[in-house]
Amino acid sequence: MTRVVRHASELDQWEMAHGAPDPRLTPYVLNYCDYDERTGSFVRRRELPGARVVAIMNLGEPIRVRAPEGEWAEHRDGFFAGLHDTYAITETSGAQRGVQIDLTPVGAYLLLRLPMYHLTGRVVSLDDLLDRPGRALHEQLAHATGYEQRFDLLDAFFLDRLDDAISPVPSITRALTRLHASRGTVAIQTLSDELGCSRRHLNDGFKEHVGVSPKLLARILRFNRAVELSATSLAWAEVSQTCGYYDQAHMIRDFQQFSGYSPTEFARRRLPDGGGFSAD
Repeated sequence: MTRVVRHASELDQWEMAHGAPDPRLTPYVLNYCDYDERTGSFVRRRELPGARVVAIMNLGEPIRVRAPEGEWAEHRDGFFAGLHDTYAITETSGAQRGVQIDLTPVGAYLLLRLPMYHLTGRVVSLDDLLDRPGRALHEQLAHATGYEQRFDLLDAFFLDRLDDAISPVPSITRALTRLHASRGTVAIQTLSDELGCSRRHLNDGFKEHVGVSPKLLARILRFNRAVELSATSLAWAEVSQTCGYYDQAHMIRDFQQFSGYSPTEFARRRLPDGGGFSAD
Protein backbone atom coordinates (compact mmCIF):
# COMPACT_ATOMS: atom_id res chain seq x y z
CA MET A 1 0.00 0.00 0.00
CA THR A 2 1.31 3.46 -0.92
CA ARG A 3 0.77 6.61 1.16
CA VAL A 4 1.15 9.94 -0.64
CA VAL A 5 1.93 13.11 1.34
CA ARG A 6 1.67 16.50 -0.35
CA HIS A 7 2.58 19.97 0.81
CA ALA A 8 1.89 23.28 -0.92
CA SER A 9 2.58 26.75 0.45
CA GLU A 10 3.60 30.10 -1.00
CA LEU A 11 7.29 29.15 -1.33
CA ASP A 12 7.43 25.35 -1.03
CA GLN A 13 5.76 22.33 -2.51
CA TRP A 14 6.51 18.63 -2.47
CA GLU A 15 4.98 15.22 -3.02
CA MET A 16 6.29 12.14 -1.22
CA ALA A 17 4.96 8.67 -2.06
CA HIS A 18 5.82 6.16 0.69
CA GLY A 19 5.63 2.51 -0.32
CA ALA A 20 6.34 -0.82 1.35
CA PRO A 21 8.68 -3.27 -0.38
CA ASP A 22 7.76 -6.78 -1.47
CA PRO A 23 6.95 -8.79 1.72
CA ARG A 24 9.91 -11.07 1.00
CA LEU A 25 12.18 -8.05 1.52
CA THR A 26 10.71 -7.06 4.89
CA PRO A 27 13.81 -8.08 6.96
CA TYR A 28 16.06 -6.06 4.66
CA VAL A 29 14.20 -3.07 3.18
CA LEU A 30 12.15 -0.80 5.44
CA ASN A 31 10.58 1.72 3.09
CA TYR A 32 10.61 3.37 -0.31
CA CYS A 33 9.96 7.10 -0.70
CA ASP A 34 9.56 8.60 -4.16
CA TYR A 35 9.88 12.39 -3.90
CA ASP A 36 9.57 15.48 -6.07
CA GLU A 37 9.92 18.93 -4.52
CA ARG A 38 10.50 22.63 -5.14
CA THR A 39 11.52 24.80 -2.17
CA GLY A 40 11.99 28.53 -1.87
CA SER A 41 12.12 29.02 1.91
CA PHE A 42 15.07 26.65 2.43
CA VAL A 43 17.59 24.59 0.44
CA ARG A 44 19.25 22.73 3.32
CA ARG A 45 17.99 19.96 5.58
CA ARG A 46 19.49 18.49 8.74
CA GLU A 47 19.59 14.69 8.37
CA LEU A 48 19.49 12.83 11.68
CA PRO A 49 21.19 9.54 12.56
CA GLY A 50 18.90 6.53 12.55
CA ALA A 51 18.95 2.76 12.76
CA ARG A 52 19.02 2.38 8.99
CA VAL A 53 21.25 2.70 5.96
CA VAL A 54 19.87 5.28 3.53
CA ALA A 55 20.23 4.92 -0.23
CA ILE A 56 19.34 7.81 -2.54
CA MET A 57 18.66 7.26 -6.22
CA ASN A 58 18.87 10.84 -7.46
CA LEU A 59 16.81 11.62 -10.57
CA GLY A 60 17.14 15.39 -10.55
CA GLU A 61 19.78 18.03 -9.92
CA PRO A 62 22.89 16.98 -7.93
CA ILE A 63 22.63 16.78 -4.13
CA ARG A 64 25.40 18.08 -1.89
CA VAL A 65 26.09 16.44 1.48
CA ARG A 66 28.29 17.59 4.37
CA ALA A 67 29.04 16.10 7.77
CA PRO A 68 29.45 18.65 10.60
CA GLU A 69 33.25 18.71 10.41
CA GLY A 70 33.62 17.53 6.81
CA GLU A 71 33.73 18.99 3.32
CA TRP A 72 30.81 19.34 0.94
CA ALA A 73 30.58 16.45 -1.56
CA GLU A 74 28.35 16.52 -4.64
CA HIS A 75 26.41 13.41 -5.66
CA ARG A 76 24.84 13.39 -9.09
CA ASP A 77 23.35 9.88 -9.39
CA GLY A 78 22.96 8.96 -5.74
CA PHE A 79 24.68 7.60 -2.67
CA PHE A 80 24.56 5.28 0.34
CA ALA A 81 24.84 6.72 3.86
CA GLY A 82 25.88 4.37 6.64
CA LEU A 83 24.97 4.69 10.30
CA HIS A 84 26.28 7.93 11.82
CA ASP A 85 26.81 9.17 15.36
CA THR A 86 25.78 12.72 14.47
CA TYR A 87 23.82 14.69 11.89
CA ALA A 88 24.65 15.58 8.28
CA ILE A 89 23.43 18.44 6.10
CA THR A 90 22.03 18.04 2.60
CA GLU A 91 21.74 20.91 0.13
CA THR A 92 19.86 21.18 -3.15
CA SER A 93 19.36 23.88 -5.78
CA GLY A 94 15.81 24.29 -4.50
CA ALA A 95 14.51 21.38 -6.56
CA GLN A 96 15.08 17.66 -6.21
CA ARG A 97 13.56 14.41 -7.44
CA GLY A 98 14.40 10.80 -6.75
CA VAL A 99 13.80 7.75 -4.59
CA GLN A 100 15.00 7.14 -1.04
CA ILE A 101 15.40 3.53 0.11
CA ASP A 102 15.72 2.85 3.83
CA LEU A 103 17.56 -0.42 4.40
CA THR A 104 18.12 -2.34 7.59
CA PRO A 105 21.86 -2.56 8.33
CA VAL A 106 21.71 -6.31 7.71
CA GLY A 107 19.90 -5.67 4.43
CA ALA A 108 22.63 -3.26 3.34
CA TYR A 109 25.28 -5.78 4.44
CA LEU A 110 23.73 -8.47 2.24
CA LEU A 111 22.92 -6.16 -0.67
CA LEU A 112 26.35 -4.55 -0.88
CA ARG A 113 28.30 -7.63 0.28
CA LEU A 114 30.39 -5.29 2.36
CA PRO A 115 31.13 -5.10 6.10
CA MET A 116 29.08 -2.22 7.43
CA TYR A 117 31.99 -0.57 9.25
CA HIS A 118 33.20 0.52 5.80
CA LEU A 119 30.09 2.74 5.62
CA THR A 120 30.03 3.98 9.22
CA GLY A 121 30.00 7.77 9.29
CA ARG A 122 30.42 7.92 5.51
CA VAL A 123 28.41 8.87 2.44
CA VAL A 124 29.56 6.84 -0.58
CA SER A 125 28.50 7.31 -4.19
CA LEU A 126 26.15 4.83 -5.84
CA ASP A 127 28.69 4.02 -8.54
CA ASP A 128 31.45 3.19 -6.03
CA LEU A 129 29.28 0.60 -4.29
CA LEU A 130 27.09 -0.96 -7.00
CA ASP A 131 29.13 -0.19 -10.13
CA ARG A 132 27.48 -1.39 -13.37
CA PRO A 133 24.36 -2.94 -11.77
CA GLY A 134 23.77 0.33 -9.93
CA ARG A 135 24.09 2.37 -13.11
CA ALA A 136 21.64 0.07 -14.90
CA LEU A 137 19.14 0.39 -12.04
CA HIS A 138 19.50 4.17 -12.03
CA GLU A 139 18.80 4.30 -15.77
CA GLN A 140 15.70 2.11 -15.38
CA LEU A 141 14.37 4.32 -12.57
CA ALA A 142 15.00 7.48 -14.59
CA HIS A 143 12.91 6.12 -17.49
CA ALA A 144 10.07 4.73 -15.33
CA THR A 145 6.68 6.39 -15.74
CA GLY A 146 5.76 6.76 -12.07
CA TYR A 147 6.50 5.76 -8.49
CA GLU A 148 4.64 2.43 -8.71
CA GLN A 149 6.86 1.31 -11.59
CA ARG A 150 9.96 2.54 -9.77
CA PHE A 151 8.99 0.58 -6.64
CA ASP A 152 8.51 -2.57 -8.76
CA LEU A 153 11.95 -2.09 -10.31
CA LEU A 154 13.51 -1.75 -6.87
CA ASP A 155 11.75 -4.90 -5.63
CA ALA A 156 13.05 -6.89 -8.60
CA PHE A 157 16.60 -5.57 -8.16
CA PHE A 158 16.77 -6.29 -4.43
CA LEU A 159 15.16 -9.74 -4.69
CA ASP A 160 17.66 -10.73 -7.36
CA ARG A 161 20.59 -9.25 -5.48
CA LEU A 162 19.66 -10.88 -2.16
CA ASP A 163 18.76 -14.25 -3.62
CA ASP A 164 22.25 -15.75 -3.23
CA ALA A 165 23.41 -13.66 -0.26
CA ILE A 166 24.85 -15.38 2.81
CA SER A 167 22.57 -15.32 5.86
CA PRO A 168 23.73 -13.07 8.73
CA VAL A 169 24.79 -14.38 12.14
CA PRO A 170 21.60 -15.39 14.02
CA SER A 171 22.72 -13.88 17.34
CA ILE A 172 23.10 -10.47 15.68
CA THR A 173 19.65 -10.54 14.10
CA ARG A 174 18.15 -11.58 17.46
CA ALA A 175 20.02 -8.78 19.22
CA LEU A 176 18.76 -6.26 16.67
CA THR A 177 15.19 -7.49 17.11
CA ARG A 178 15.46 -7.13 20.88
CA LEU A 179 16.94 -3.63 20.68
CA HIS A 180 14.23 -2.44 18.30
CA ALA A 181 11.47 -4.04 20.39
CA SER A 182 12.70 -2.22 23.50
CA ARG A 183 13.29 1.05 21.58
CA GLY A 184 16.87 0.99 22.82
CA THR A 185 16.10 0.63 26.53
CA VAL A 186 17.42 -2.91 27.13
CA ALA A 187 20.83 -2.93 28.84
CA ILE A 188 23.63 -4.30 26.67
CA GLN A 189 24.78 -6.68 29.42
CA THR A 190 21.22 -7.99 29.70
CA LEU A 191 21.20 -8.45 25.93
CA SER A 192 24.42 -10.47 25.89
CA ASP A 193 23.21 -12.57 28.86
CA GLU A 194 19.94 -13.35 27.06
CA LEU A 195 21.79 -14.38 23.91
CA GLY A 196 24.40 -16.39 25.82
CA CYS A 197 27.34 -14.56 24.24
CA SER A 198 30.04 -12.19 25.40
CA ARG A 199 29.85 -8.43 24.93
CA ARG A 200 32.97 -8.71 22.77
CA HIS A 201 31.20 -11.17 20.45
CA LEU A 202 28.23 -8.81 20.29
CA ASN A 203 30.42 -5.78 19.56
CA ASP A 204 32.37 -7.63 16.84
CA GLY A 205 29.16 -8.85 15.20
CA PHE A 206 27.62 -5.39 15.25
CA LYS A 207 30.75 -3.87 13.73
CA GLU A 208 30.48 -6.31 10.80
CA HIS A 209 26.71 -6.37 10.24
CA VAL A 210 25.57 -2.96 11.54
CA GLY A 211 28.56 -0.64 11.59
CA VAL A 212 28.14 0.72 15.13
CA SER A 213 28.24 -0.80 18.60
CA PRO A 214 25.05 -2.05 20.27
CA LYS A 215 25.42 0.72 22.88
CA LEU A 216 25.48 3.46 20.22
CA LEU A 217 22.58 1.87 18.33
CA ALA A 218 20.56 1.82 21.57
CA ARG A 219 21.24 5.55 22.02
CA ILE A 220 20.16 6.26 18.44
CA LEU A 221 16.94 4.29 18.95
CA ARG A 222 16.12 6.22 22.14
CA PHE A 223 16.83 9.49 20.35
CA ASN A 224 14.63 8.51 17.37
CA ARG A 225 11.80 7.79 19.82
CA ALA A 226 12.33 11.19 21.44
CA VAL A 227 12.16 12.84 18.01
CA GLU A 228 8.80 11.13 17.38
CA LEU A 229 7.45 12.31 20.75
CA SER A 230 8.72 15.85 20.19
CA ALA A 231 5.76 16.31 17.82
CA THR A 232 3.27 15.49 20.60
CA SER A 233 2.01 17.53 23.54
CA LEU A 234 4.31 15.77 26.03
CA ALA A 235 6.64 17.95 28.10
CA TRP A 236 10.36 17.30 27.64
CA ALA A 237 10.62 15.72 31.09
CA GLU A 238 7.89 13.24 30.07
CA VAL A 239 9.65 12.53 26.77
CA SER A 240 12.87 11.82 28.63
CA GLN A 241 11.16 9.41 31.02
CA THR A 242 9.16 7.66 28.30
CA CYS A 243 12.28 7.05 26.21
CA GLY A 244 14.19 5.51 29.10
CA TYR A 245 16.80 8.23 29.65
CA TYR A 246 18.52 8.28 33.04
CA ASP A 247 17.53 11.94 33.34
CA GLN A 248 16.67 14.91 31.14
CA ALA A 249 20.32 16.00 30.96
CA HIS A 250 21.21 12.74 29.15
CA MET A 251 18.45 13.37 26.63
CA ILE A 252 19.68 16.92 26.01
CA ARG A 253 23.21 15.57 25.46
CA ASP A 254 21.92 13.18 22.81
CA PHE A 255 19.97 15.94 21.06
CA GLN A 256 23.10 18.09 20.96
CA GLN A 257 25.21 15.26 19.53
CA PHE A 258 22.69 13.77 17.10
CA SER A 259 20.95 16.95 15.87
CA GLY A 260 23.31 19.78 16.81
CA TYR A 261 20.47 21.56 18.62
CA SER A 262 18.83 21.69 22.00
CA PRO A 263 15.48 19.83 22.06
CA THR A 264 13.48 23.07 21.91
CA GLU A 265 15.47 24.53 19.00
CA PHE A 266 15.33 21.20 17.20
CA ALA A 267 11.53 21.00 17.47
CA ARG A 268 11.25 24.56 16.11
CA ARG A 269 12.94 23.49 12.86
CA ARG A 270 10.47 20.73 12.01
CA LEU A 271 9.05 21.17 8.49
CA PRO A 272 5.35 20.52 7.80
CA ASP A 273 3.85 17.45 6.12
CA GLY A 274 6.77 15.08 6.65
CA GLY A 275 9.31 17.47 5.15
CA GLY A 276 12.06 16.74 7.68
CA PHE A 277 14.08 19.42 9.50
CA SER A 278 15.43 22.64 8.07
CA ALA A 279 19.13 23.43 8.48
CA ASP A 280 18.81 27.07 7.37
